[in-house]
Amino acid sequence: MEIEELKERIKKIRDDIGQDTSTGPRIKWIKDDDVLIICGYHRSDKSMLIGPGGWVVGRLSEEIGKPVTVIESTEELVSELKLLESLNTIEKLLKKATGQNKDILEFFRDYIQKKRKTIDKDITVAVSYSGGSDSTATLYLLKEMGFNVVALTFYPSDMMVPKRTRSIIQNVVTHLSAPHEYIGGDISEIVKGALEGRYHPCGRCHKHMEDVIIEATKERGISAIAFGDLLPTGSQTILIKNGMIRINLPSLLALKKKDMKYISARIPGYESPGFGCPLLKEVHRLHPSKKFFTAHRVLREVRAGILESNEGLISLRSIFRFERD
Repeated sequence: MEIEELKERIKKIRDDIGQDTSTGPRIKWIKDDDVLIICGYHRSDKSMLIGPGGWVVGRLSEEIGKPVTVIESTEELVSELKLLESLNTIEKLLKKATGQNKDILEFFRDYIQKKRKTIDKDITVAVSYSGGSDSTATLYLLKEMGFNVVALTFYPSDMMVPKRTRSIIQNVVTHLSAPHEYIGGDISEIVKGALEGRYHPCGRCHKHMEDVIIEATKERGISAIAFGDLLPTGSQTILIKNGMIRINLPSLLALKKKDMKYISARIPGYESPGFGCPLLKEVHRLHPSKKFFTAHRVLREVRAGILESNEGLISLRSIFRFERD
């Protein structure tokens, strides 16, 4: 699609929903692939392209039959700077890396620079897989890149990984033909303290889950692990510790939450398990004040630019919908 054709489509949609079209959005560039990416010059251009409540971009997506994402030029610059930081981190690690770690680092250096799409080595990467869109997209991307992927899901109880989430996980690993294992663990003390209102569970639970999954990865003789973390930057996007390489794939590639949702949606039948596990929802019910800690986590992603403000608002509404007067 050319820019002028896109402008005409946008104008017609804005006319149809009753918006003033005496002025229209300025479009810097478009990339028409599996996802149509539109870059506006400024925030006002992005707002017009998205439309109130996402109506414009939503209607456009329906018309062309593919996801549409809108960014502004400052976001483009931020993404480029993050990718530059990722490359700098890789180059520093390459000075000492050997063997498989060196092969992985060289691949991601080339991938970011658009010199390679797939790896030509037989390398297995464990993926910490929760069934959410971030880890699903991470699993999908690594598979597309040519890595052998093994999905490991931390499963202490149904309270953490309910039946619906397990069904989603099964659909994804079956479709991707990815070996998958549930890894048990004891978080009874974390659950007890959270239900008593002594602390918010997410930080402790996430740290314990990471430790368990990393240990399980080592036990299986795998020396590379990937997480779907979006927030890390610079030296934390990819690192080597005790010989194991850890890849925070979304942050390494400067991806955003909406990118992860679009990528995971490529898997037939995939649906997000939703915001928060049953434990978190029960903590919210028993101790409503803990909702503010959860909201802070959402706002942190909005401030970091990896979560759109309207997406953050949707998450905040889901957090506070049971708030008592």
